[in-house]
Amino acid sequence: MKDKYESVGLNYEIIANKYPNLDEYEEIVNSFLSDPFFKEIGEYLDGEDYALAKDACKGLYLLAQELCLFNLYMWIVEVYEDLEEELYQEAYSHYQEMMSVYDGIRGAFNV
Repeated sequence: MKDKYESVGLNYEIIANKYPNLDEYEEIVNSFLSDPFFKEIGEYLDGEDYALAKDACKGLYLLAQELCLFNLYMWIVEVYEDLEEELYQEAYSHYQEMMSVYDGIRGAFNV
């Protein structure tokens, strides 16, 4: 299990200390990774609805941090900050990076 977590850039020790029941943790992560906002952020960016994209990012980055998905958290924050600063081209580029990390974690957790 440790190898699975580390293969997608997650810190197994931090997660195991915070969530001793890893089966329960993985259920929670799977539910989180099924959140439609991950894909909808891209749709909001395509439709230039930056306020909705920013709101979606805020909810996701708070949960990613709580679940110790720090590499995903950092990319969500990058997108959020780009939107805050009205750097929309950068937001879309960072969104693609975020989705790459998201897809890797999702694949490891078999969502």
